[in-house]
Amino acid sequence: MQCFAQRFVSRGLLLAILASAVSTVSAAEITLRSCADGAGPPAQIAEKLDKLLSDAVDPDSAYAAEGLLAPGGVLLVRTPDWTYFKAAGVADLQNAEPLDCNSPYQIGSATKMMTGTVVMQLQEAGLLSLDDPLSEHLPEIAARLPNGDRITLREIANHTAGLFNYTDNAPDGTPGIMEGGLSDPEMLKSSRGPADLVEFAIVHGEPVFDPGTEGKWAYSNTGYVLLGMIIEKLEGKPLADVFRERIFAPVGMDATFLWNDVPREDFGLPRAWFKAPFDIETTDWNMSQGWAAGGVISTAPDMAMFVEALAAGSLFEQAGTLAAMQEGVQAQFPILTYGTGLCGKPGDTIGHAGQTLGFESDTAFAPASKTTMVFWMNSANNIAAFGVPLVAEIVANHGR
Repeated sequence: MQCFAQRFVSRGLLLAILASAVSTVSAAEITLRSCADGAGPPAQIAEKLDKLLSDAVDPDSAYAAEGLLAPGGVLLVRTPDWTYFKAAGVADLQNAEPLDCNSPYQIGSATKMMTGTVVMQLQEAGLLSLDDPLSEHLPEIAARLPNGDRITLREIANHTAGLFNYTDNAPDGTPGIMEGGLSDPEMLKSSRGPADLVEFAIVHGEPVFDPGTEGKWAYSNTGYVLLGMIIEKLEGKPLADVFRERIFAPVGMDATFLWNDVPREDFGLPRAWFKAPFDIETTDWNMSQGWAAGGVISTAPDMAMFVEALAAGSLFEQAGTLAAMQEGVQAQFPILTYGTGLCGKPGDTIGHAGQTLGFESDTAFAPASKTTMVFWMNSANNIAAFGVPLVAEIVANHGR
């Protein structure tokens, strides 16, 4: 399982899903709740987006037949001319409470865009370079980590360091820190510090390949925990404070924060499940297991503001920093390229997907059309994993 990652699929499967999404079949009888202000999208686009969102929560849809179903979902699409912002399904299967458009959710690996943004800001300030060896910033960890003396921050950031992913089951049979939570409720709720996450990879993991091996790429949350530890060391304050001061406050993301515990009830998150038939509830997943790799809570409007600010370069002081952040390597489809926490995605978009044990999402911005896309759902396995290519195809095919 690629927790905090975008689901990796074949082009054939994605094309089949796209064909279903852009068909003109009427949407199912699912109640959609709109929260959009101002002008809505053209009728053809609205119809297809309605169908996408309705099918995503409809137990009789083709998506459900593929296991890509969630109790509820939220879709926000924004262009300079119109906004589509609707919710479907429920926040709680037990009492059928409707899911609200503005509900907070766990953004999972979209957190890596924020970690990557701060890394680029610190490079602008001359406090680090992506070409620095890990040993320059975390010498004690580098000395114990397999290949730690050879790994650079750039390789960590673009997933070419070959680091074992602590969320996965280990080669020695030890349950991964997140994988194990699916069968052990106590492990699901257990608190883990950043050093614990890295220690798991050191003790139980094995390198996937030698750092920088040509043509090799392997997604690793371990690397982004290491980047978070470097950020805290250089800034001298908790990562949650760094995110708030450097990103959330400047952008105006009042409903967004990094959380390192089981979410509190007053946060208002919906209940969450691993996958249909929703027999494994993951509402109490301890978000300290994600941290710099996937521990942020946000809302669709806040994430839209973030990706728009990032794409505009307004979080950086130098004109070339965004382009440097995007400079990446070929990744695994449907991620086309991976830079420093920022993916090149289908539809000429930039952004990042996210998966936790109870949520799946996709967030991106298309610079050419100035289209913002945020799609999230309250299970870990659903169609939101393909949200950006699905929405981009619908918008691009308008009028065809």
